[in-house]
Amino acid sequence: MIKIVKLIIGVLMLCSCHFVLANPLSKQIKDLIAQQFSHNLETITIGYTNNIPKLSCDTPTLSLLNKNKPWGNMTIGVQCDNKKSFMQIYVAVSGHYLIAKQPITAGSVITEDLIDLKSGWLDKLPSSVILNKSDVLNYIATRNINQNETIKMAMLQKNWLVKAGQIVKVIIDDEDYQVTTNGKALNNAILDDKISIKLNSGNIIEGILTNQGVIISNK
Repeated sequence: MIKIVKLIIGVLMLCSCHFVLANPLSKQIKDLIAQQFSHNLETITIGYTNNIPKLSCDTPTLSLLNKNKPWGNMTIGVQCDNKKSFMQIYVAVSGHYLIAKQPITAGSVITEDLIDLKSGWLDKLPSSVILNKSDVLNYIATRNINQNETIKMAMLQKNWLVKAGQIVKVIIDDEDYQVTTNGKALNNAILDDKISIKLNSGNIIEGILTNQGVIISNK
């Protein structure tokens, strides 16, 4: 009986030790994944699709090989001293994503009352799913979007305030004076975008597009 009790205690200690060693690495990986998002998520679950490599250090340097992929199957580079290994993981993420609150017709400008947020597993959705309302406000729908349909960037285009070739008002704002003139836009731009302007003199300058015109600040 005593031997059995000792054996059980030994197994429990071994399991406990493995948990303590694995937990800091799991937290490190979860923190690395969380850094890829600009807002808080509901849940991040990390699953290991192959064996965890044996590490020679407690705090390895981690790197994400496919940074453009926010979830699903991913590869993590693990650096310990001069030895580098790789881990295959599956990242399951739950959070909010954008849907159409009501039917949206092609050509409509996206406003707050047309869209809503829905909660779910993001890794089960296309990678082009939109997570923030602010990312689509004032965009234009390129096709009809059904009510409750998941909104993707391919369905939208920027609502250009100025298009390339258009003549725009240019305000050169200096400390001692302000000059107003006209110029030709060299690129498309939305409100608060940087835009390049060719002046009548032939000079090319860059400013910020506002509702008043293109502001060139020399202050």
